[in-house]
Amino acid sequence: MAKRDFLSIQDLSLEELENLLALATRMKSRRTASMPLTGKTLGLIFYNKSLRTRVSFEVAMEQLGGQSVNLSVGLDLWQTEAEEGVAMDGIAAEHVKDAAKVMSRYLDAIAVRKFPTWRSFEEDRADRTIRAYARYADVPVINLESCTEHPCQALADLLTLRETTGDLAGKKLTLAWTFHPVPLSMAVSNSLLLAATRFGMDVTLATPEGYPLADDVIEQSRQNAAATSSGRVNIVHDLDAGLADAQFVYGDSWISIPHYGTDRDTELRERYRSWCLDTKKMQHTANAYLLHPLPVRRNVAVTDEVLDGPRSLIYTQAENRLHAQKALLTTLIR
Repeated sequence: MAKRDFLSIQDLSLEELENLLALATRMKSRRTASMPLTGKTLGLIFYNKSLRTRVSFEVAMEQLGGQSVNLSVGLDLWQTEAEEGVAMDGIAAEHVKDAAKVMSRYLDAIAVRKFPTWRSFEEDRADRTIRAYARYADVPVINLESCTEHPCQALADLLTLRETTGDLAGKKLTLAWTFHPVPLSMAVSNSLLLAATRFGMDVTLATPEGYPLADDVIEQSRQNAAATSSGRVNIVHDLDAGLADAQFVYGDSWISIPHYGTDRDTELRERYRSWCLDTKKMQHTANAYLLHPLPVRRNVAVTDEVLDGPRSLIYTQAENRLHAQKALLTTLIR
């Protein structure tokens, strides 16, 4: 079989997503299932820090009978170059092509996390490093979070939503920008928006002026929604209005594209410190459940009362990373 990469939630058909979620549900209910990946090894390459992603993938491989090799760039691995045909006379000591080809001889899959550099939106959103690994590797490559997407988080989010409410068609989800003191990527929100619209959810994007998601992501999500009988994408710039009648609220933060990589983003976001999900704001919802990908700035992005309240799903989301990724690994690794 030709290898299959997982770089975007759009890489899988709706039928494939349904099958993955069904498999994840079965794996979650049967902790002592068979070990289909006995003798298999996953390479985890981190250019950036990780807690949930690293631990959940390591545990997933162990529970499936395989093993993982964890590598941090700059500590365990050389700095890498992703561009083809360049003279490598800078900090990078190894080309991704060579690293990917060599690791393909050792490993059964490669998973990579590479965050933005914050210098250029167009450069960062190209995700050159992760896409170079996918281009050169002879084994499946998994996106552990890039500038543009976090598809593994989206799988866990879908699993969590399905467990909580069943059929997602027509269910109201608000993706709410929340204040964060430093810039963050749009990866989680992009993948969530794309995933939710694949399943026909009625999504409201509540974001301050100056903090849009990328036009192509909005357009793709609207195409996803149009392919269903109930999906919709609505954009508002008032948090209270965006929360109205929501059944699920997903808190996240991202950088301002118009002011990407400039001090202007920091100045602008200071205006929106009030964009914090607290008990009063959540009262605008239809007694909504709260989701957040973690880590979360408590009492800055979301208050303790909401995070620790009875409608919070944040720890279920985190747990479901393990089960969704077990299903993904079982599907991709042969």
